[in-house]
Amino acid sequence: MTNVAVINYGPKSDYAAMLPELACRLHVFSHHELANTESFAHYEYVPDCEFVPYPELRIRQLAEEQPFTHLITDNEYDLERAARIREDLKIPGQSSGSALSFRDKAVMKEVARRTVPTAEFARLETIVDLTDFIAAHAYPVVVKPVKQGGSRDISVLRGAEDLLEFSRRHWREDLMVEEFVEGPMYHVDAVLAPGYRFVASSRYVRSCLGVFSGQNNGSIQLHPEDPFAQRLEEFFDRVLEAFDTPEVSAYHLEVFHTPDDELVLCEIASRVGGDRIPALTRLTYGVDLHGSWLRQSCGLPVDPPPAAAPAQVHGSLSILPQGRPVRAPQRPPFPWVRHYEVNDRLAPGEVAQNSTSFLCFVIVGGRDLAEVEQRLLQAETWLMEHLEEVPTS
Repeated sequence: MTNVAVINYGPKSDYAAMLPELACRLHVFSHHELANTESFAHYEYVPDCEFVPYPELRIRQLAEEQPFTHLITDNEYDLERAARIREDLKIPGQSSGSALSFRDKAVMKEVARRTVPTAEFARLETIVDLTDFIAAHAYPVVVKPVKQGGSRDISVLRGAEDLLEFSRRHWREDLMVEEFVEGPMYHVDAVLAPGYRFVASSRYVRSCLGVFSGQNNGSIQLHPEDPFAQRLEEFFDRVLEAFDTPEVSAYHLEVFHTPDDELVLCEIASRVGGDRIPALTRLTYGVDLHGSWLRQSCGLPVDPPPAAAPAQVHGSLSILPQGRPVRAPQRPPFPWVRHYEVNDRLAPGEVAQNSTSFLCFVIVGGRDLAEVEQRLLQAETWLMEHLEEVPTS
């Protein structure tokens, strides 16, 4: 009998709606308190779930009573833990080696460079490793943790002053350095399974690192018939040729397009893309990335991806926290705005903590990337002009 363990991250995940056939056989351990959990076989909200071993211990204990047939997680930071449990309990799915190759950015680049270009990189044990790399490859360079996401804790060193400032910070044992790659960044989002293939390409509006200098950001979908979208899909396939991939998986690939017209791998993750990517995908293609991935991971059927090209593509743009007390305005007054949302949980005066931080965000539709980009920039201008200062006592 099917029996499913779930380590959940998404605060709005509705597994009863996503997996109704299995709701009474779900054992869910969640980072956030979820609604609609009454039908589950087992449900626990676990504070700091990502950092404590409790979910793993309880899953192993429950498996002694009734073995699990599937173990799923929507959290990148739980992929290795989930893979380890699967291997120990003989549950099919992504292996530990595969999970590590998608999680550790140094391992990832070592694997990927078999089939595609990557920036030069090195692990860092001491500051001398960093200075040696700079001597060999010159500034600018990017220093980042090998298993972090959302542009967290990334530093771009453009010269000796940046290096000195970086040397004042607490040293971490999980750092790597890589060459800075010029050019816009694109992302490819996919769900692959036997008999199922969905792949969509998008371009970030601005650099993901721009949030730390106050730049708003988001992404814009390419029309699937755009030749560059097809080129990105071919690059994605070449990347995966280098990896040990599970039978069913979701992927989020980030790739640079250099001034020399070369595609260079930034990163690839074996999970659904974050931020507004799932919402944009639903609007354009009617595909639920999480639902499609998790249902097929549990052996459940899904509707095939659309065969016809979409009538519109979509884009999103997030207005950053401003670092001062401001209130987001009402919905922008444009007919092509498809969705607008304000972050009610944001503290007054907060600054951007990572690339997903936002005060508010807007989703717009249009015929192609160019029209969507023009509309996003128009909406951004309107939103920035209508931010309301909040009086402080």
